[in-house]
Amino acid sequence: MRNVITELWEATTDLFPSRRESRMIMGVIFLAVCISVSEILLAHFFSLLILPTEPRNTKNLVFLGVIFIVLFSVLRILGFAKEHYRLNIFEKSLAKSSSENQVANSWRWATAMELTSLLTLYGRLIFVSGLLFFFSPVFGICNLIIGMGIFKILSWQLGKQFRSQYKFREKQQSKKPVTNAEKVRTRVISGEIGSLLSSVGLVILLSVLIVLFATGSLNPAKAFVLFIAVRMIGQIYSGLSSGLMRFARARVFSE
Repeated sequence: MRNVITELWEATTDLFPSRRESRMIMGVIFLAVCISVSEILLAHFFSLLILPTEPRNTKNLVFLGVIFIVLFSVLRILGFAKEHYRLNIFEKSLAKSSSENQVANSWRWATAMELTSLLTLYGRLIFVSGLLFFFSPVFGICNLIIGMGIFKILSWQLGKQFRSQYKFREKQQSKKPVTNAEKVRTRVISGEIGSLLSSVGLVILLSVLIVLFATGSLNPAKAFVLFIAVRMIGQIYSGLSSGLMRFARARVFSE
């Protein structure tokens, strides 16, 4: 895990050296995290809407349904605005450090895109994992333990991918480049291995969720929200696994 944190921190200070740029990037990431947490809370609201503790009349159901749709639409609009703002920051920041080498500039853009995506995923994972303790402390602890194991795997995969990408660059500089098929295969397979191994942890989490629901530790509404959260965490781990491999490639070729 330390390997991942070190690489992301060095890339951040390299691409966004000024405090103002760093604060702007952190603001974008914080907004993305808030959107993700809001989606979980919105899922909880929806679960209470379809699984009420007491019967509701049609008028109240329609009113709450309209509120849900409005909030869902607002989150979509905020997501679009966040991406637009992120690109504006890249354009201003990377233009200052651009060089005449268009290939290097392109790789720096790719590195910045992957970096902010990874930081956003990590932020989402931290906040969603913390939110699990609110719904079920036992489930939150299980998720924390499994997450530590998954991060060790992702850290190992990242180090391995960096070594492979440095070899590819050395061969390219020595006029003996490897085939595109080998480059893509190395990166994609590494990402899929990390994603597959993280899926084992998700299966364990789902098993714990079923046990907690079966023993009456969770009501249907909370179980539904935790299921949505597990699916979100699974998507985050999958995104981290493939994103870290793309980050390693872009980082090496942008140096």
